[in-house]
Amino acid sequence: MPPAAHPQQEQLRLEALQALDILYLPLEERFDRITRILYRLFNVPIAYLSLMEADTQWFKSIQGADLLSTPRSDSLCQHTLLEDEMLICPDTLQDPRFADNPYVLGPPNARFYAGFLLKSRGQNIGTLCIIDTQPRTFGPEEAEMLRDIGNWAQTEVNLTQLSDSQIELIGELDEAWQEARIDSLTRLWNQGAIKQILHRAYQRHLLNLTPLSVLMLDADYFKRINDRFGHAAGDQVLQGIATALRHCLRSDDTVGRYGGEEFMVVLDNCDTRRATELAERVLQRVRSLRFPQIDPQLQVTLSIGIAGTEARGLESEADLMDLADQALYLAKDQGRDRLCVLHEAQHD
Repeated sequence: MPPAAHPQQEQLRLEALQALDILYLPLEERFDRITRILYRLFNVPIAYLSLMEADTQWFKSIQGADLLSTPRSDSLCQHTLLEDEMLICPDTLQDPRFADNPYVLGPPNARFYAGFLLKSRGQNIGTLCIIDTQPRTFGPEEAEMLRDIGNWAQTEVNLTQLSDSQIELIGELDEAWQEARIDSLTRLWNQGAIKQILHRAYQRHLLNLTPLSVLMLDADYFKRINDRFGHAAGDQVLQGIATALRHCLRSDDTVGRYGGEEFMVVLDNCDTRRATELAERVLQRVRSLRFPQIDPQLQVTLSIGIAGTEARGLESEADLMDLADQALYLAKDQGRDRLCVLHEAQHD
């Protein structure tokens, strides 16, 4: 299968994509919300939003498959980049562009494909797509529904809903470093990145006197899950918690995986009262998680420690993080599945 030709303005297209500064960011709930609706509305096994780099297709959100990227040369969407708006293929085996594609002949066995173009600065940078394992018709009404959701996705792609700290961080990193700052399992910021984001947020707090809060979260009795069900099951639980966090937090809040089963959230322009409300929402959301593929009876809970810049005795972002960590351990000591707020830093 020869790869599709590159668009005539390929360099301008790549520049428009890079200017968005969203290519190597953690997964975002705003995109997950779109693909979930697409997945349910069209009753398809796979729906996704992807961005097309020079050699790689990156999935910003995907339902029905566990993929982070594919080679551009194998991508179904490489052909959509050459269209004006969308590409509909009722039966991929009858289309010479797709008939010998590895994703048609092998998993996920794509027999139907519909892709809507996503643009920035007038350039085709990505796609919003659905795939079915059976051929299907796609009439004007279905095309209009895909167009409506595609226009929503288009708006989200071009909206910057990151905190200033995240924007500063990604603006200073080249592509390789950006990708290295993402936790490979949860697709959240990793420990180094989330600590750097906290540092920048704290500096801005000192300059602007805006409130700043930190949540430290730990999955309760996580070792028991690994011991009983295995580490693969434990990974599924951590991914479920990461998804729950993205669902519960505000669009400009920053969440990272701090350790094995520990997470950290930086809440810019947020006092401890509001942070407590968000933490309560997180507790409830995680309690509601179910993992029938592991055990229908498995229930996961969190312990959460909260600290804000209103606390007395803070001298640095390290003090703020340590205070949230102390609150976390107090929540565990008090019985877990709860939150705890501390309002005064202790110094030796």
